[in-house]
Amino acid sequence: MITNETNRLATFPDGAVLQRIAFTDTPVAGQEVLLSFLPPIHQYAVILANDAASIEGQKEVLTLLVIPISPCATDPQSQGSPNENLGQVQQWVEASEGSHAAAAQWMTFQGTQICWTPQRCAILGAPERLESLKRAVVEVYYFESELSRIELALGESWPAMEADIPLAFEFHENSLGKQKSLQQRFQQVAVLRARLARLGPFVYSPHLHPPTLASQIAERFRERTRMMHRHEFLGEQLEVFERVYEMCGQRSSDFKLARTGHMLEWTIILLLVAQLLLSAFDSITSLAPSSTVPAVTVPALALPPADPPRTQAK
Repeated sequence: MITNETNRLATFPDGAVLQRIAFTDTPVAGQEVLLSFLPPIHQYAVILANDAASIEGQKEVLTLLVIPISPCATDPQSQGSPNENLGQVQQWVEASEGSHAAAAQWMTFQGTQICWTPQRCAILGAPERLESLKRAVVEVYYFESELSRIELALGESWPAMEADIPLAFEFHENSLGKQKSLQQRFQQVAVLRARLARLGPFVYSPHLHPPTLASQIAERFRERTRMMHRHEFLGEQLEVFERVYEMCGQRSSDFKLARTGHMLEWTIILLLVAQLLLSAFDSITSLAPSSTVPAVTVPALALPPADPPRTQAK
């Protein structure tokens, strides 16, 4: 595929340059860094060699064709006489490697013409402006691709979230096996929320004054791709996910606490019952059996006979 693109480049006007752009958080030594994003993005747009595939961790998201044109070139769309190269450029842009071909969109501004799809982009402009235009387009493509990834991730997560809604109302013993998956989905939602928040400063950034051609092109791209509306819609959807999984987490925590409390109560009851049984057993075993003492007969003492009474003499 790379060889075919290189051969096809020979059919474009002189000076045309084909570049494959990838975004990564760690550029490889020797790679040309086209653009570095400020924090909190921490990403780099690097140019891949035409004879090399994307390195692991570097996802190719854009194939860029830059064609210098004369400043006095006629605008074919406004004059009604299309340039013979524009049809060829549009065919190249629409020949995406993806399974779903997208129709190319055109944007003309101050003699600069841009044709793009989600995977490819062609810039036709004055040679002295191409470098700044290329950086502006690559920056917009990164933010648009991030929005698309978040939209795709949320779209794939809706069925699982809808299946988890009952657990937000009632959690029981059989639901404990789903706690790990609930935790993973909540973490995924938190990561998506963080990624969306990082895009906010760019999506809602005010217009640059004084404006430049590159800044105006970026603003047009934001409007044409409906970034502000998409960012807002994604925020509303993430709120639904967050509320559902926060309730699921609360129900799960309450159930585990209640179960732990019940187990502790039953443990205390069993210990008390065991203590009562042991006390009763000790009381029974400590009582000695009652014994009868034999009666002792004491012999009567023999007393001397009493003297007869004496009569008094008269």
